Amino acid sequence: MSELTKEQVAEYLARHPDFLIEQPELLAQLELHHKTQGATSLVHIQQRQLREHNTQLKNQIHSMSEHAKQNELVYRLFSQCHRQLWTNYDFNTLAANLRNIICTSPHISECRLVKYNNTLDGLIEHRLSQFGHYLGRVNQQERELLFCENTQSSAIYLIGCSEKPVAILAFGSHDENHFEPAQDNLFVLDFVHALQLRLLELA
Repeated sequence: MSELTKEQVAEYLARHPDFLIEQPELLAQLELHHKTQGATSLVHIQQRQLREHNTQLKNQIHSMSEHAKQNELVYRLFSQCHRQLWTNYDFNTLAANLRNIICTSPHISECRLVKYNNTLDGLIEHRLSQFGHYLGRVNQQERELLFCENTQSSAIYLIGCSEKPVAILAFGSHDENHFEPAQDNLFVLDFVHALQLRLLELA
């Protein structure tokens, strides 16, 4: 009689999931060698895997909850910013009011709306010429142009296009990981489009 292969054993157990339950003595006697814990029973391995899976699910739920809270905060802040576009009639007042709203977020320490001038050309070419926005860590030149010394990460948006820029909208955070390239910025891009239209009207 030929010896069973591992695949055949696995296939049999998959087709007969109650086999080990119906053989409690065998289940109790089975020992598997674990790399870090030595010999242990199949039951213990299953228990440990269930605990690990439960922990993973809890972490995923927590992450989803935090993401939902962050999206709600961003939506609320930019809803207020949208209202400011049509209640302010000069650039400086609009910039100040946007800063007051955005900086109520505990994660954002700075908000700058800056009219275009040629000192921003290097920033636009380096960070904004391809996509019109940049999210990530800041370098020293960007701190000197837009932020204070403690700013570690930023979200920078070009108002207008690289050939005809109108302004720069920039947010800064003391947390180096708060702004990152993979971050969802749909609400912000929608506001940037509306802001561009309003600034062209005010020009």
